Formats: sequence, structure tokens, C-alpha cells
Amino acid sequence: MTRRILVALACAAALAATGCGGGGSDPPAPPTCPTGALASGAADATFAVAGWPDRDYDLVLPASHVCGQPIAVIVALHGGGSNKEGMRKLSCLDGDLASAECLHRVANAAGMAVVFANGTDAVGGTLVDPNGVRTWNAGGGSNGYICVSGAACTAGIDDVGYIRALLADVATRTAIDPKRIFFTGMSNGAAMSQRLACQAADLVAAIAPVAGENQFALAGCTPSRPVAVLDIHGTSDACWPYPGGNGGCLQGGLYVSVDSTLAGWAARNGCDLTPTATMLAPIPGVNDGTSVVRFDYTGCMAGGALAHLEVVGNGHYWPRGYAYASGGVVGGVMSRQLATDQAIVDFFAAHGR
Repeated sequence: MTRRILVALACAAALAATGCGGGGSDPPAPPTCPTGALASGAADATFAVAGWPDRDYDLVLPASHVCGQPIAVIVALHGGGSNKEGMRKLSCLDGDLASAECLHRVANAAGMAVVFANGTDAVGGTLVDPNGVRTWNAGGGSNGYICVSGAACTAGIDDVGYIRALLADVATRTAIDPKRIFFTGMSNGAAMSQRLACQAADLVAAIAPVAGENQFALAGCTPSRPVAVLDIHGTSDACWPYPGGNGGCLQGGLYVSVDSTLAGWAARNGCDLTPTATMLAPIPGVNDGTSVVRFDYTGCMAGGALAHLEVVGNGHYWPRGYAYASGGVVGGVMSRQLATDQAIVDFFAAHGR
């Protein structure tokens, strides 16, 4: 499956890079639009993944999209108990899908495509949410630490295989730039992005997990090449505690800490172990009692940049997103001091392969 995807992506990239005339002064030919691919321009469509029933995805393309021309792709992974529709809303300021502060809108403005993927639905999940109550098998389940999370873990779902199949399908819809495939996600989805960086580094250029750490690394994490990481986590998170230990809003148990996750990536990526801290300037007019400290690691090997955004006072939320639950349940408040979508898109734009 890995070879199949890489060949599909390489072919898609080649379509845009070839086609010049015989003379050196001839203008390059326009990209060839493959049969079955989406036409140039904006698109927002849902597609099935062969071999994975009930695991469809949404593909959102920007107006700048040119059929046959390689494009950066961000795959967004929802939190445990949510779904692709929930993930799209979660990243929007106050849950307003018309807001300019939605992940897909910020990414599209930067010329990037966004994929909203679906995890495994729990038995009876559609009775709670018509789109399902879904989870990812992000790993764990050893030394007292839980497997994150739910039905996907219980059933041992091969979600790395699902992601490979999904990307193979996306590559038939648009020309993916194989050097600019990125993953982000919330909570269980964030932990899944960490697992992908460990097990599918041949595909992944960078990840930006929000409120979910590298639970999979308990079983070992040996990426085939460096992956850039922007880790985002709130200090008042009650579901996935910043210092690790007992937590869980959907599933109680032991969770790994932010510090252990960052130390692991620093070691793998050859970074200096002590980062430089910078307090970010507050967003004008925002007075919610929260703040943001950025930690940048130096000395990292090529392709292995590492940074952390510590959102002081933020609970189990996507900062400047949708406050889907009360702080009494998920801890803290939803910070408005970090433009999360922009921070993620900027990091990805700077860290293609």
C-alpha cells in the first residue's frame, strides 16, 4: 500500500512538472488534468474510501486550486467521540462555519487543501449523533496507560492503513504534493497524528497535534525520517492533563505528559533538549485570563523542527475554536489568545520537505 500511494503521489506531481516543448524558450505546458480529478477552482465534496465502509471524508479545495498542479494537503483528525463534521466546526471561532477563523478557510487562503477524515463509529453511535461517535486507534495500552481511544482501540483498527488508503483516494481527486502532506487533530485525533509521525513518516512532513500527546510512543516510536512537530496544549486541560497522569473525559485512565512527548521528539529529531521560551503578545481586546508561551527547540536535524505552544489556562479546547463543553467538564476556559488555525497553517507552510 505504501508503494502504491507514493507512486500515485509522484505521478500526480509529475503531471505538473512535465510537458515542456522542444525549445528552451517555449512556455511550459499547463498541468494535465487527469480523468476523474476535480476541476480547477474551489470544491467541497465527500468521498468514500475503498475497503473502509462508513469511513468517508470531506475534501475542501481552495479557489486557487489548479487541476493537475500539486497542492499541499492538511488532514484533520477529530477528537474521540466526534466525527469529521464535528472537527470542522471545532476549529471555527465560536463554532461558526462562516467564520474566517476556521481551519479550512485559513488553509484555503494559503493555497492548501484540507481533508476531514472519519474514525471508527462506536456501536449505536449514530443514535447519539447522526454522523457517528467515532474514535482513532492512536495507541497506548501498556504499563497502566490506556489505549487512546475507545472502540477503535478495542477492535485494534488499523488506522494507519486507513490513512494510507484515504490519501491514495485523495490523490485521484487532486494532485497531492508528496512533500507537503500534513496532519493535525484534536485530543484522540491529535494522538493519532503523533502515531502517524511515528509509523508513516514516509508520508508525513509535519504534524500539529492539539490537546493530545504521543501515547503510541509507549510501544516505541521509530520514524523512518524526521517529522516536524508543532505541539499545542492547554495547562488546565482536565481530559488530557498537561503533566500527564489520570485524566479522561471520554475514557478515564493514565495519559502521557506533554514534557515526555516533547522530550521524545527532541531526541528523535536531534534537537537541543532545552528550548527557548517566548511569551507571545496578547491579542488586542482579549482579556480571558489566558496567555501563550512558545517554546522553540534549536539544533534539530533537517525536516525535524520542533516547537510547543503552551496555552496557559486553556482547558481541553481548540484555542479560538468552539467551546463544545463547559470548563467544569474539560477544565479551564477556551483561550482566545491563540489563533490556532493560523499558527498551524504557518507552521506547515514553513515545514514542507
